Amino acid sequence: MGVQSKGHIDLRVKRSQADIRSAVVSLLFEKPTQDITAKDVAERALINKKTFYAHYPSVRAVLQEIENDAVSEVSGIVESGDVSTPSGLSKVLAQLKTLSTNDGSAFGALARTPARMLLSERLRRELSGHLGGLSAVSSQLSASLSSRVSCAVDFAAGGIVSLLASWLFGERVISEDELSQTVIQSVRSCLGAVRSMATAPTGDTNCA
Repeated sequence: MGVQSKGHIDLRVKRSQADIRSAVVSLLFEKPTQDITAKDVAERALINKKTFYAHYPSVRAVLQEIENDAVSEVSGIVESGDVSTPSGLSKVLAQLKTLSTNDGSAFGALARTPARMLLSERLRRELSGHLGGLSAVSSQLSASLSSRVSCAVDFAAGGIVSLLASWLFGERVISEDELSQTVIQSVRSCLGAVRSMATAPTGDTNCA
């Protein structure tokens, strides 16, 4: 038997990983994430458990990889557009809507499964970190980020992501233009509240 080329081996590895990822996504429609086993995935992907473990240490690792790719896809669209204006954000939202219906994308694959809740939480954390680190407020927050400010940022991020998710997943009917106006107003209100809290002398209040 001839020696296989590295390119052929790499292609086979990628194909196996793609089959494993597809198997996990399909199983998400049938079972809670914590109930999906490596055996389940291997059987669905038509491989053995040894092959599964040759590529991933656990089912959670597979889902984590898909989530990471989904977040990267969303971030790539957002960062390449102009989200500071209603018209620019409207275009970005239209691209995200298209992405959510693309089964070939990681985001689109998860968008139709119960795992989209996990994805929404990841996006909330991403947005929360982005809002808290904006240059407009970072100088005020770098010395001491009070728990009240942190709560305000998390609350706003959670609301924005929840609104976007309900729209992307078809639970809320609203145009891109209307949604972009709402999101921009929400972000501005959040940043205004953060600036006020960062400069106002107040006691520290813990957030649940």
